[in-house]
Amino acid sequence: MMMLGVILTINHEQQNEFIQQLETSIKAYWPLVISFIGIYMISTPRKRK
Repeated sequence: MMMLGVILTINHEQQNEFIQQLETSIKAYWPLVISFIGIYMISTPRKRK
């Protein structure tokens, strides 16, 4: 989140371009993000009471 804030601050003039590029990247790679979340959920040990 910190890096996103820095990038948005640096690209203030080109903010629309950056937002469009970020949007297309999210649309292209959302299945990969879901896969990583699934792997994380499986690999983390669950705490038992």
